[in-house]
Amino acid sequence: MIKFFRKIRQSLLTENKISKYLLYAIGEILLVIIGILMAVAINDWKEDKKLYNEEQSILKDLKQEMDLNLKTLEIVIEQHEESLKAAQEMRKLFDDRDSFNKMPAETFQQLVSQMETNFTYDPQNGILNSLINSGRLNLFSNKELKYLLASFKELTADAFESTHAINNERPPLMHKSYLSGYEKKNGEIISYDTKLKYDDEAFRLYTILYFIVVRKDGLEEEHNLKQELEKIINLINQEIKK
Repeated sequence: MIKFFRKIRQSLLTENKISKYLLYAIGEILLVIIGILMAVAINDWKEDKKLYNEEQSILKDLKQEMDLNLKTLEIVIEQHEESLKAAQEMRKLFDDRDSFNKMPAETFQQLVSQMETNFTYDPQNGILNSLINSGRLNLFSNKELKYLLASFKELTADAFESTHAINNERPPLMHKSYLSGYEKKNGEIISYDTKLKYDDEAFRLYTILYFIVVRKDGLEEEHNLKQELEKIINLINQEIKK
């Protein structure tokens, strides 16, 4: 091909056709430029395709991680709602001694156990952490998705401040109320009655303060986190379908 163009140039110069030679030279330069632009375009297309495939692969892995986090969060929220419900039943019981007196000790203890159960939330963030630490989060073209992913850990920490507060304050209060259930005679323990904690001030305090007031605030934040997590998953699904 190069020899072919060289022969044309030589022929035009030999025949002293300068104007035609100039036009030919310009055409040849344009062909070279077009060739370079096509090569660059093809290279850019290949690079874009490579980045797209990488983004799709990451999105699919991230979707699995976020789906699992959502399922785990739903389990935690369900348990916390059961805890709140039990605490609200317990508060009603504080104002209804007749119903309390009729309640079997086993039933009362079941209500206490349901109230005091406090699941924590530990999301799987291996893929997300890798994306943030490596800077590959910038591969995503969706700005809203990038923002939500970058702030997910902070949102999670904020949502579960109440759960951690309950975890930190619960043990000493539970221990104190537990001790109130021992029946003593002449300074010696003769039996244990879980219903004795009903009148214990510490028990009533953490029932109302932590398992009702703090729990309500926590559940509101947890539901907000769930909405954000669902939004993240929806955005990921949209990006995968492109």
